[in-house]
Amino acid sequence: MTKLLYIAIAHFDAIGVRRKLLAQITSLNDLGVNAKMLALTFDSDVPDYVLRNEITLIRADGLKPRVVKKRILRECREQILSFNPDIIYLRWPGSGRTFFSVLRGCGKRTIITEHQSIETVELHSVKGYRSLVTESLFGRLARRKIQAFVGVTKEICDYEVDRSCDPGKPCLVNGNGIDVASVPLRTPADFNRKNLDLLCVAQVAKWHGLDRLIRGMAEYKGSVNVRLHIVGDGSEVPNLKKLVSDLKLESSVIFHGFKTGEELDEFFDESHIAVGSLGGHRKSVSETSELKAREYCARGTPYICSLPDADFPADFPYILRVPSNEDPIDIEQVVSFAERVCSEKDHPQLMREYAINNLDWSIKMKKLIDFMNERSTLRR
Repeated sequence: MTKLLYIAIAHFDAIGVRRKLLAQITSLNDLGVNAKMLALTFDSDVPDYVLRNEITLIRADGLKPRVVKKRILRECREQILSFNPDIIYLRWPGSGRTFFSVLRGCGKRTIITEHQSIETVELHSVKGYRSLVTESLFGRLARRKIQAFVGVTKEICDYEVDRSCDPGKPCLVNGNGIDVASVPLRTPADFNRKNLDLLCVAQVAKWHGLDRLIRGMAEYKGSVNVRLHIVGDGSEVPNLKKLVSDLKLESSVIFHGFKTGEELDEFFDESHIAVGSLGGHRKSVSETSELKAREYCARGTPYICSLPDADFPADFPYILRVPSNEDPIDIEQVVSFAERVCSEKDHPQLMREYAINNLDWSIKMKKLIDFMNERSTLRR
């Protein structure tokens, strides 16, 4: 494989998505692939570092859906004709007209799609009913046009293969990664069993399950002063603020809003344990591949979560896995976890070393390149 066109019809204004797309295209080129990206953005103020030669942005802010679709189709066809890629790598855009329009311009090239979720489940959970109807009606037909899938969990891969009606269709499980060098290694705060500072960095949604943690804090009767720092905005923040007020935990749960750069680094230095998703079951999934979990590991911060992640072994010592249900989180268990991991003074370095060897985008993209080369060879 010598040329790859990555088409990402996604919200480029979402920070996590933007970082992932930039890291993927950078790593692919660093590994010797001649890769270009065509990305749709709804953000009118795109950061300067996004504007680079290998990325073409389609600005869709303020445009009507029909105009957006025409622009996508025109740009896709122009890119395919001028660049003449061997493989089209497509971040799954749904099974609507946009997908089939893009497909018509691809000719006989190998098409591989990347999937972040079980689409029908996600669309139902966010009440995207119009897209859900389209996905339900045309999803199987769309997947029959694809040569291979990439999913961030095995559960997602199994779903995509099943929807394609071809049990032999190739699918690569390739969890999310992180550019390890883009985040600093933290200098951890000492834990003395007097204060335990928990940190959640997220665009907070219902499926993060922070209400479970807050309710657990309300029930906790131990002697440790437990504080939760929520760094980020999101749709669930107003509900959490009301819950905190109802439980009279204003001094223990602090909402800091969005932070970045050195301000964010300070939160990691001053916290003992990070908080991953505790409500993944609310999306009716049983596996996860959280972007923020990769950042926690790269920074060297032990964390808690509720779903298994294929990129971390079950006995990984710096993750506390709590039950995946609606019960309040057992804070005494969290305190014991903090006491154990914080007693290992070199745990940040060990976690970062693990991230470098297993989670860095260079590792993830090498795995993807090998998979794509196999598909390209089979098509010749």
